[in-house]
Amino acid sequence: MTKTELAVGDSTWIELIYTMGQHSRKTSKRATVTTNDTTTGNVIISFSGEGWLDPDTTVMLDLNPRVLDFGPVGKKRRTKLEAEIKNLSDDKMELSIIDFPPDFFEEVKLSKDKIKPNKTEKLKVRLKRETEDQRFQKSITIEAKGDSLAYRFTVPVQKGFESKVAKKTPKPVEKKPGEK
Repeated sequence: MTKTELAVGDSTWIELIYTMGQHSRKTSKRATVTTNDTTTGNVIISFSGEGWLDPDTTVMLDLNPRVLDFGPVGKKRRTKLEAEIKNLSDDKMELSIIDFPPDFFEEVKLSKDKIKPNKTEKLKVRLKRETEDQRFQKSITIEAKGDSLAYRFTVPVQKGFESKVAKKTPKPVEKKPGEK
């Protein structure tokens, strides 16, 4: 949400991310908008969808870290982060940034727009100066196109929230034959 306080007649954008994940069924999500308006009170937004997993449309990409976490507000003042995108498929993919909130990010870019099989490219994100001390949860949408399909995925970006999945996945240590 770009504004947290609204005057009468004012408006703002609210971003709701709805993902089916691995679900192959009807599912619904709800969000509550809290207000101090005594006549309206809290407003519940509810939406539902029906999704069926098609294994032919699964794109083999790995994002590390899975959440871009700028850390707590007021500490470490990180303004730039990177994520690695690895192509796990046998096909070359074209990557493009589809959507991100421009009010929050100075720069969102990919190191290259094509990614070869088993290769890694980088997603680079830099905060705007005005958003460095704000608490937020946003997202970046990326599209991957292969020979016969196009797939979009969302990269969560946050600051001021504790994340259990934000840390980079450690790379496996390769041992030489005979080592324990």
